[in-house]
Amino acid sequence: MRRLRFGDWGVAVDEALLSQVGARCALGPFLAEAGPPHLSLQAEALTEGQGTPLDPRRPLGPRFRIEGDVVRVEPPQASLDTELALRVGLQLATLRQGGLLLHGAGVAFQAQAVVALGPSGAGKSTFTRLCAREAGAEVLSDEVVGLYPGARVEGSPFCSDLDLPSARARARLAAVLFLEKGGEERLEAVSAQEAIPAMMAQVFRPLPGEASQGEVLQRLVRITEGVALRRFIFRKDAAAAGFVRDWLHGWHASG
Repeated sequence: MRRLRFGDWGVAVDEALLSQVGARCALGPFLAEAGPPHLSLQAEALTEGQGTPLDPRRPLGPRFRIEGDVVRVEPPQASLDTELALRVGLQLATLRQGGLLLHGAGVAFQAQAVVALGPSGAGKSTFTRLCAREAGAEVLSDEVVGLYPGARVEGSPFCSDLDLPSARARARLAAVLFLEKGGEERLEAVSAQEAIPAMMAQVFRPLPGEASQGEVLQRLVRITEGVALRRFIFRKDAAAAGFVRDWLHGWHASG
């Protein structure tokens, strides 16, 4: 078993589930020292009819079943199955630590994190790449991030673009940006009434028997209190990264 750290929890993962880890998973920042795990992911066959498909689009593919602190996962058939199995472990660990998991990008300017959200094509990977290459930000993930109590952001091993592996595991949440492509860089204030539903649309679907949508909503409201909520209109240009970095430093200093 190999131990990964998700949040403050250690998760023991069966080597069989890591046998097909692809280039889209960067485990380095999440490797943990040996110690008693809070959860374990074990590879084993499930009885016919048991479990939930790892990929809802493939109902006949590998399945998983949560039994207390153990997640039983059928052996992966491809690297995507391994990624999906790790996502189940990450989501379960996040939920049980009072957090929630989002489809989104995260970067850290020193200890201050910015989470960027938007539908497919909004520019999450572009935003991440610009911040990392042009403004010295560390990548948390360009695909999946966790929000935890105390406004903490946790990155993840997953990347949608191979040149954007996670370089840092955690930072403090300073701002949530809703991305839009445009002809210039500007920020617009977003109310909590608008931001919360938009964020909920990016939350991972509930796991069987775990936190309900209502509970996740309450967590999201608490975690984002005092966090800057903005719409970021930007170009695919190096200036966009410096714009966010300078705004973040100014906003933090004034706060």
